[in-house]
Amino acid sequence: MPTFALSKQIIEMLNLFDGDTTEKKVVNLVNGNASLKLKECEDEIVKFESKYGMIFKDFEIIWNKGKISDKYSHQTERDYIEWEGFEQEKKHWLSALKEIRIKYFPKR
Repeated sequence: MPTFALSKQIIEMLNLFDGDTTEKKVVNLVNGNASLKLKECEDEIVKFESKYGMIFKDFEIIWNKGKISDKYSHQTERDYIEWEGFEQEKKHWLSALKEIRIKYFPKR
């Protein structure tokens, strides 16, 4: 595992986080940040689900069947692209959190 030096100021800031070692503090910080990123994705996804009254998988099926009346409008195309992006990002953060929790929090 690579090592690196931290400034005194960074070490002092890390003391704001839980953990009895610097590594555990950094892991908790990364875990918290990944959880926050996941929540941000979920919040954006909920906006699209509310707007269209369905989950993305259902929207995508209807989209691919050509049953979206304004499919080629700028707004609808942009919504599709953004929604799909948030779904992919959500999977990324879920995977990262799973990896973190398996490796560093096996008993949780």
